[in-house]
Amino acid sequence: MSYRGSEKEFILSLFLLQNPMVLEEAIGIQLGKMEAEVPVGRKKVDMFTVETNRRLSVYIESQIKPSDTIHLNTILGLLESVREGIVIWIARSFHRQHLEQVIAYLKKNKQKYISFHAIEIHPDAIAEVEKLNQLYKLDVWYQLKQISLINHPPLKQIYTYSQIPSTHSGRAFEPANYDLTRVEDVKQYLLDRLRIRVPYYLNVWKAKKHNRYSNQLSVGAGKAGIDLKISACNQQGLASIFLHFDRHQRELFDILRKNLHWFRDKIHPDLSAANRKIGVLFQPDALDVTISKLAEILERMLTYFGPHLYDRYVPKEVFKSAIEHRSNDINKMRYWVKEGVPGIHPKIVSLVLEEAENEQAYKSQIEQLSECFLAR
Repeated sequence: MSYRGSEKEFILSLFLLQNPMVLEEAIGIQLGKMEAEVPVGRKKVDMFTVETNRRLSVYIESQIKPSDTIHLNTILGLLESVREGIVIWIARSFHRQHLEQVIAYLKKNKQKYISFHAIEIHPDAIAEVEKLNQLYKLDVWYQLKQISLINHPPLKQIYTYSQIPSTHSGRAFEPANYDLTRVEDVKQYLLDRLRIRVPYYLNVWKAKKHNRYSNQLSVGAGKAGIDLKISACNQQGLASIFLHFDRHQRELFDILRKNLHWFRDKIHPDLSAANRKIGVLFQPDALDVTISKLAEILERMLTYFGPHLYDRYVPKEVFKSAIEHRSNDINKMRYWVKEGVPGIHPKIVSLVLEEAENEQAYKSQIEQLSECFLAR
């Protein structure tokens, strides 16, 4: 469970999604497909999977800090809502009284076939999570491996209690196939393909409750009030991929729309912007071909819209200072771009890397850079 907007717990979930064997080795069971932020009733658990041998549901709650009352109540609420399964609580460390309350509840409810596991996170793993939390969000996925490179197992089981009979077999199982005649299965298939194609877009790893009457898959897009809505075939019979901006994000929408011609050149020639929506419509093909096209457009949108959605910018003052000192301005900015200084707006990158052929072109370059800062 994330607390006060922290992404650390989600980063830990992503690491376990990418490296399920770490959790399997810690608790000694085999797990199926794992998903993050899965709805369970009216609430969500940080992760959900199935223990494949005994077909038991597995519910996982995690926190980077030591166990606390908030997470204890979450665990107790989870125990109250399920009749059988495996409940895993991951934390930096555990207060003894918190574990005692969990076991006391289970002992009073012997009719529940539940196994409880308390797992501690190694401090070195937490340090790596905190480093990852400082990165540009679209860079996190490919750096998760740093957690597994520490000199200790990232997770360690420190307590377990089970009241599941050894002969008991549950009824949880993973669906083997998609029924692509059903809208909800098409959207889940689309989501699963995006996880393969654009795994660094972290929100695709969050489980979705699918509305069977809506063709659109909705995914968070960085900032609050901005969602990505994507469909392999919408109600008009077209494939679509659009960023939707609520009224609180009108200013950002207007900034992007102002540079629409530049974004069309980089993302797609049919990119449109209207009614606080920016995206592309096209005629669908076979499902896999259509999804491939959608994924390609999404990759480009993340490349060029990403700095706006995730606030990856070098402060304006840095570049303004360079412009004011014309002797080294373009060369200095070009050096920063080539060195990969994070946070440089993609339009600025494009302008800086253009070689000016004469003095007039050079002055035009300076003017366009200045306009970029004014637009921001």
